[in-house]
Amino acid sequence: MKILVKILINIICIITLIFSSLSAYIKLSEYRKADEVYTELRENTSNNNSKHQELYDKNNDYRFWLKINNTNIDYPVVQGYNNDFYLTHNFYKNYLPSGNIFMDYRNNFENDKSLIVYGHYMKNKTMFGQLENYTDEALFKENNLVETKYKVQTYTYKIFSIYTADLIYRDYLSIHFNNDEFKDSLNYIT
Repeated sequence: MKILVKILINIICIITLIFSSLSAYIKLSEYRKADEVYTELRENTSNNNSKHQELYDKNNDYRFWLKINNTNIDYPVVQGYNNDFYLTHNFYKNYLPSGNIFMDYRNNFENDKSLIVYGHYMKNKTMFGQLENYTDEALFKENNLVETKYKVQTYTYKIFSIYTADLIYRDYLSIHFNNDEFKDSLNYIT
């Protein structure tokens, strides 16, 4: 009986080891696929005024390019018809669990006072995995510029505040503000 229990425990351990190894391999493969997609986009898209059109021709959901200095955040931003699709699909609309950086479907880049941009926190520090570094005040003060390339224009923004959104109250979801609401929102996050 003892031998049977030992054999059963060994089998369970071996199955657990195989399952864990397979899960780790799949996760690393997904990270590698995502890296390949976005490296290819960075390298094979011209770095001039026609970049926007080239990317739009590849995916008509493309809106702008997002780059945060001194981080690896350097991605195309897309906008779907809902906020679900690009959670699990890459720039080419192919299934990929790491998804793509995307703008809230309700936003209009040219008109809204506030844009909501979503991206996964990745354990390998890609996508928005480096945003947690901004809780370090010294790093925040030295690296607080965000660059967006929209059509033929480059816009540079200075980050003035970092806060953790309340997921229960979903306070981060407001995008359409009148002037007073916008001031209240700015006061809240600073």
